[in-house]
Amino acid sequence: MDKLRNLEEKISAVIEKAKVLKTENEAILKKNGELEAQLKEKQDEIDKLRAELDSKSGEVQRMSSEQSSVAEQIEAILGELDHLEI
Repeated sequence: MDKLRNLEEKISAVIEKAKVLKTENEAILKKNGELEAQLKEKQDEIDKLRAELDSKSGEVQRMSSEQSSVAEQIEAILGELDHLEI
């Protein structure tokens, strides 16, 4: 009879431990889902920032080209003014 009661206690302990583990697993899965959603959000934000950076880099290159062109035009104008001997 004691063996049966001991077995029942052990089974009850295993069932309780299984319940605890199930609850912990559910909490972990929920947290994992939340973290995956946050990760996706951050990846989308990174993609957006990369696109902005690419756009700004293109704009900087364009402005640098314009600056070089304007500098060449100014040099040409200054060269012409030197030839006019004003």
